[in-house]
This record gives sequence, C-alpha cells and structure tokens, in this order.
Amino acid sequence: MKDLPLRTVVAVALLALLGLVLWRGGLLQAIVLGVFSVIAVLEMQNVFKRVDMRPFILPQLALGGGMFLLMYFVSGSDKPQNTALFLTAAFFAAFFLLALERALNKKRTNHDLAAGIVTLVYPLALFAFFGLVGFGRSDSSRIALVMVFAGVAMADNTAYLVGSMLGKHRLCPAISPKKSVEGAVAGLIGGALGGVISYFMQKLWGLDIPILTHILICFTGGMIGQIGDLFASTFKRWAEIKDFGSIFPGHGGILDRLDSALFAVPFVYIAFRLLSLI
Repeated sequence: MKDLPLRTVVAVALLALLGLVLWRGGLLQAIVLGVFSVIAVLEMQNVFKRVDMRPFILPQLALGGGMFLLMYFVSGSDKPQNTALFLTAAFFAAFFLLALERALNKKRTNHDLAAGIVTLVYPLALFAFFGLVGFGRSDSSRIALVMVFAGVAMADNTAYLVGSMLGKHRLCPAISPKKSVEGAVAGLIGGALGGVISYFMQKLWGLDIPILTHILICFTGGMIGQIGDLFASTFKRWAEIKDFGSIFPGHGGILDRLDSALFAVPFVYIAFRLLSLI
C-alpha cells in the first residue's frame, strides 16, 4: 500500500485543526488565529520585498499576534460591546506607529508606507472578523465559522472540478489563466451546497436556523470567496510567485489556504449580526 501523498496528509491535518478549533473554541481559537495572522503578515512582507518595497511591519506583527487575545478577553467581560472599541483603538495605534516611523525614518519611502497600510487591511482587518464572529461562547458563533468554510470550500472544489473538466471560457486570464467561467458558475452552486452541509451540521449544537438562511449565506460567501481568490492571485502574479508561502507542503502558505475565507468571513459576520444570531 502506497504512502498517502503529503498534500493529502496536510489537508487532513488542516481539517483536524479546524475541527478542534470548532470544538474547543476559546483561547485555542485565539492562539491559532494569532499565529496564522503573524505568518500571513510575513507572507505579505515577502510579496512586497519581491517588488522592492520594504514596509515597516512590527506594528502589524504585534497587532496580529495580540488582537485575538484582546478580543477574547474583552468579549468575555460584562461589556462585550467594548470589543469593537478596543479593536478600533488597536488598529489606529498600529496605523499611528506606521506614520510615525515613516516620518522619522529617512530611508523609508511612501511606497513602503503604502505597503504597510495595505498589510493592515489585507490580511489583518479581514482576519479580525474571525475573532468578531466569536470564540465559541455561543453555539451560533461555531456554526458561523462552519458556514464560512463550508461555503468557500464547496465553491472552490466545485469550481475546480467542473472547470478542469468542462471549462472552455477563461474567467480572468491575465490574473488566473486556469479559472473558467464554467467553473465559477459551478462554484456558486457549490457554495449553496455548502449551506446544506452547514444546515445539518448545526444539529450538533442543537440549532435550528432555517435551511434557506444557510443556503443564501453560504451561496453569497462562496461567491465573495471566489473574488477573494482572484484578489490574492493579483498579488502573486505581481510578485511572480506561485504561492504566498510553503508552511503547508503541497498547499502553499496561510494566505493560499485562507484567501477565499478572508473575503467571506466579514459577510458571514454581518449577516449573522443583522439576523441577531450572534
């Protein structure tokens, strides 16, 4: 019996990690998100270095490493509404440090500063929504995370399978030559199927959110996730790299694995807030 391909082993390990985070939540989720955020910032730094830009990233590293612990402990207080206030203050402090360092460092250019500000938004501001969704203190926060990953995973896999077999019309050849219109349309259907999966998974936590809500959220999340995938590809094409990193053999880096989810999670959070589910 042949050994399993390393890519498959890594994929199973990532699924196991996601399952553990969903089951335990809390401090474990905060730590995992913090580590992933720090690595994602370093991956973006590498992208900018490839095009001769040198952003100052110490504030982003500190923010990425600490903001989820901040959100975790603040959201556990008797005034959880302060989470947004503390998070806004943390992001402003990071931005202020970027501006101050630029003013004091004669070697730093405005291009470098712009790259640093971009890193505050992508990936850090998007990563923050994984914390805003919650740390498993409510069962609905768990199913929100399930919807994020079910929607984008089903959309990505369906788009890949259909696109590789039936794709004839290129979607964005200048950015991602292998993606097709047929695959993108199939991805929308896949996202909706992710909603069906999350509908049945919610039973694990005794929830009864209507199936139509699951389908609509995952359908839209999957669609937005495809845009996130294309957006990430613009950076890789610009820097002339295949992957953002190599931390996951056969899968690339953090941003390679989460490019779709990073775009989908703000939508899922907003949808759950509007529906008063979290």
